[in-house]
Amino acid sequence: MKTLISAWLFVTALFLSGCQTLGSLESPEVSLAGINLNKVSLFEQEWGLTLRARNPNDRDLTLKSMDYEIYVNGEKFGRGLTAETVTLPAMGDATVRTTITTSLLESLQKLQEIQQNPGEPFTYRLVGKAKVAGVPIPLSFDREGQMKLPAMP
Repeated sequence: MKTLISAWLFVTALFLSGCQTLGSLESPEVSLAGINLNKVSLFEQEWGLTLRARNPNDRDLTLKSMDYEIYVNGEKFGRGLTAETVTLPAMGDATVRTTITTSLLESLQKLQEIQQNPGEPFTYRLVGKAKVAGVPIPLSFDREGQMKLPAMP
């Protein structure tokens, strides 16, 4: 019986110390730093996204992966996944390159909306989760911003 109680106390203490560590850890802030059209085919387009991940914590974070959705002007534009391991320095940032694939119809509709106001920025929203080394649960992020498309030739 003493062994069972000791084991239960040990597991509880371990769990509470893990919660304390997570409680002081802030999620990375992820924003859109750039977007390029990489490939165009009859049915799909591949977009290259550069994401800026900022670490608001006083310790380094190692991002193992990110799973995110991007919304443009309030509508879902695409979903992206990264598997690139990136170390975010304490109170610093780093860029993460990733791709998303969209259908021709969706892309044309979004570009048409954006082109109606040339020179005006479009709004975007990034919503997702980042898996961080040493943290048992993914950290969520949700960021809105604005960006201008580069001039088309």
